[in-house]
Amino acid sequence: MSWAGLDDFLARAEARLDPVGAARALPIGGEVEVLEERPDKALRPAAVLMGIVPRNSGATLVLTLRPATMSDHAGQVAFPGGKIDPQDTGAVAAALREAEEEVGLPAANVDLIGLDGDYLTGSGFQITPVLGLLPAGFEPVPDPSEVDAVFETPLDFLMNPANHQARTANWNGKLRHYYEMPHNGNRIWGVTAGIIRSLHDRIYDGETI
Repeated sequence: MSWAGLDDFLARAEARLDPVGAARALPIGGEVEVLEERPDKALRPAAVLMGIVPRNSGATLVLTLRPATMSDHAGQVAFPGGKIDPQDTGAVAAALREAEEEVGLPAANVDLIGLDGDYLTGSGFQITPVLGLLPAGFEPVPDPSEVDAVFETPLDFLMNPANHQARTANWNGKLRHYYEMPHNGNRIWGVTAGIIRSLHDRIYDGETI
């Protein structure tokens, strides 16, 4: 199949993701082997916002570049998001709060679509990906203490598995498999690319775009 556009993507997302506010049903993905590797350590809950902007030139996904000073995933491309704090009412609230802090996106400006299955990371996080539609005129107001840069990548590029490059690397003495999706000078890889790949597989269920 060919990329059918944003309306088709959103219709599929609403049908195949967990609804906001409903009981979680989708399976956990990502580096699930971390559960066996860290049996004595609790995973740290986190949430990210996968924000889609319906630009006239085509839908995009909002991404950030983490500062090199961060304690986790420093200098990497990431979604707006972070750890779920005690004052947050849940993963959605945490994702929206972090997006407002990092890129100046008011929570009221996000049309929530659904939640993908939680994604485990080798660094010990259990991330809830929250999908939302942003205003067509969204302009980021980045906080330099939170992000080094904010950029957008075309959704049709990210939803094309031909652009998902499978890689392997030795990390902490173990062979790890991950994806890279380089675009316009930005190295989208690791956890962020894995979440994007999981979203693609959930939305298109093995179909070729």
